[in-house]
Amino acid sequence: MNRFSTGQYYGAHTFERRVAGVGLRHLQATVPEHEIQEHSHAGAHLVLATRGVYKTSAHGERREGPVLVFNPPDVVHRDCFAVDGGWFFAISLSEDDTRALYEQMHLPDYALRSHDPQLIKQVFQLMQATGNSETSSLDLELMTTALLNDFAPQTKTSAKPPSWLQRAQEMIADLSDQDLGVADIADALGLHRVYLARQYVRHLGCTPGNDLRRRRVERATQLMMTSDQTFTEIALASGFCDQSHLNRAFLQQWGMTPSDFAKMGGARRI
Repeated sequence: MNRFSTGQYYGAHTFERRVAGVGLRHLQATVPEHEIQEHSHAGAHLVLATRGVYKTSAHGERREGPVLVFNPPDVVHRDCFAVDGGWFFAISLSEDDTRALYEQMHLPDYALRSHDPQLIKQVFQLMQATGNSETSSLDLELMTTALLNDFAPQTKTSAKPPSWLQRAQEMIADLSDQDLGVADIADALGLHRVYLARQYVRHLGCTPGNDLRRRRVERATQLMMTSDQTFTEIALASGFCDQSHLNRAFLQQWGMTPSDFAKMGGARRI
């Protein structure tokens, strides 16, 4: 089994920077799926796929759209892109930096996947900043520090959520590409829409409308990563009424336009 050094991946760099014990790299996968072997990394790292179908054994909910994967040091895995490869952004901690981080913060000792829109938005912004030669090392360091701080698990103190809350989330996930409203969800669950929204915010930190828009953006992002459809086709297939609505929601959620995202994965659309 291979043990990769810090910053070593199955891919070719398109751009990279290094700040405060952390390597920031955007890479294109170069090794076919069937040639990927089980391996580990000397330091902890985060990987965000920006193009292609990324396969990972990391723990966590499986959802559409971009996935952020955290791998602790020396955790054996065989994460890879399916079929014809893809593109990804990697945040690699040195062995010393990894050791210090684990001594001072509570981080998991197992591989973890996340679809948290705020975390992924931060990574997108960090990726864009890394690719900009005018971004200072200090700015990159501050952005990286903020990301790692936000990634560390927080203790939850809220009461146990109601049993119907998961059904509401599943309904939004399954029907987000349809003409769905908050009142429709509330009616299906036998709830008042105001009560539904209040419990949603209390236990999930967002409104049902926020969740619905997020799911639509995630679906649109998935289509950008795995298909050659136009932006208009993607917008309609994801539940948006037109491309302009997709553009606004995409920018709000990820901090970049659909066009900017497509360029990161080497794709061009109209």
